[in-house]
Amino acid sequence: MARLSSVPEWVRLPVRAVANVELFLLAEYRRTRAPQALGSWVSLSWLGAGAGERTPGPLGEGPPSEAVAWSSMLVADALAEGEPYPPSGWWAAHGIAPEDRLTPEAWDLRAGDSYVRHYMHGAVVALGWLLGELTDPRLMAPIFDGAATRIPVAERELCRARLWALSESPRPAATG
Repeated sequence: MARLSSVPEWVRLPVRAVANVELFLLAEYRRTRAPQALGSWVSLSWLGAGAGERTPGPLGEGPPSEAVAWSSMLVADALAEGEPYPPSGWWAAHGIAPEDRLTPEAWDLRAGDSYVRHYMHGAVVALGWLLGELTDPRLMAPIFDGAATRIPVAERELCRARLWALSESPRPAATG
């Protein structure tokens, strides 16, 4: 795991907030095995790549850029919703080059798997937070654990409160 020491200029959030939330989500994933926490963590961890470094992102490997974050968020959102493979016009309208598009087979595998759809939901909310489209980091609190069991409301509310505090707090996160 790359430790975040800076964020790209397109991320308007303080590096400490992103780093704290990233560490917390990794601990939350380790505790619950929740695919949503994993998708959010991968999306935030992706920012730790150095210039030109290829690192795993929410949908593939490559350096973090605003364009890739937007296209990844849009693709992840469609996958999270289980939508059918989009026509070529959809990809083009979102500026996704043919070589960067998922194949229909790869799309169907992802859209047909509930674990992957929850992972994609985590990627959507984390990327939305990074891009300023979603202002509430509490949306990254997972709903289901890795066994597809709903996380109890009280436990989820504690997670939501921690995400909010970490996104606002100058203190480093405890990794638990």
